[in-house]
Parts: sequence; C-alpha cells; structure tokens
Amino acid sequence: MDVKKILVIMLCTFMTACGNDKADTNNSLANTPQQNIILSADGVGPINAQTPFNIHQVTLAFPDFSVEEFTDKKEVDGGRIIRISENGKPILILHPDQDQKLIYSIIIQSTHVGNILGHNIGAIFSDIYSYEQTEACTTGTDELTGKVLCFAPKTPNILYVFSGTSDTPDTQVPPPNILANWKLNSIIWKPAG
Repeated sequence: MDVKKILVIMLCTFMTACGNDKADTNNSLANTPQQNIILSADGVGPINAQTPFNIHQVTLAFPDFSVEEFTDKKEVDGGRIIRISENGKPILILHPDQDQKLIYSIIIQSTHVGNILGHNIGAIFSDIYSYEQTEACTTGTDELTGKVLCFAPKTPNILYVFSGTSDTPDTQVPPPNILANWKLNSIIWKPAG
C-alpha cells in the first residue's frame, strides 16, 4: 500500500472518530461541501492513469454521485465525456484518450474536490503563487478563451484555470498585478508521463 493511500485512510479514520452524531444547525460549516474526493498528482479520488474510460467503472468509483456519459457537442470530433455531478451541478468531467480506452484528463469544477496541494476552486491567484514565483502560464483557447492556465506549483500534470477581468487581449497573459486577483475557476488533471 502506498503512502498516499495510508494517509487518506488515516485521515478518514480520524475524521470518523472525531465526528459528532448531533447536527449543529447553527454551525456555519453545515452548508460547506464535504471534500471527500481528493486531487493529487496521482489522480482524482479513486481515478488514476490506469482507470478505464468506462461508465460502469466510473459509476462504481463514485456510487454517491450521478454519473452520465454523453457526447460533448463542443468537441470538434463530437467526443464522448463522462460527467460526475451532484444535484445537477458538475463536479468532474472526464475525457478519454485518443483510443477511448483510458482517461486522458479530468476537469474539476467543484469545491467538493479537495486538493492535496491546498488550493481549491475559488482560490485567488496571489494566494497560490508568490510574486515572481509563478509556474509557466498561458492563455486559454476554444472554450477556455479569456482564461489563463498555469501549472500547479511543482506539479506538471495539474493545470489551474483562472478567470477574471482584464483589458489585456485574450491572446496575452495579463500582467502580474491584474492576474493577482483572478480566481481559480477549474483544475485540469492529466496522467503524468
């Protein structure tokens, strides 16, 4: 068993042992989504580089969520995708590799997904990157036009997608003082390698 799995099991055990059976209706965290899906360089929750792009396997991996497979009309080739959602709100969108056999990428769109790096959807750019300590960033294209994609700190297979306002053309990354206030809109995971 690898270290990551041991840490996740220990964390789950600790959270269960410290739980309170009584609901506190005055608790401000009562409406905060639980982050029971964790993003790491190795994968997203139970999904990793070896996970087949298969609706049945993904449904088994996420039994508490709605899992749907459909054709994405935005894709040039009309590619299939698998969407994992809760109450109609997308949490993860899975894209297959070219052979349609394995998962090529996962787009994380919800605060339901925790991040082992500590950066979650809604985080501010300047809270993730120090001035002059930014990873490589580029402008988005197609459905990501107007957004900026940056590698997660020291993690080359995770991209952070930021959105905000700027007078800068869509083909240019805004200057640091503007980008500093942009919010983390989504996260893209791809298998390493």
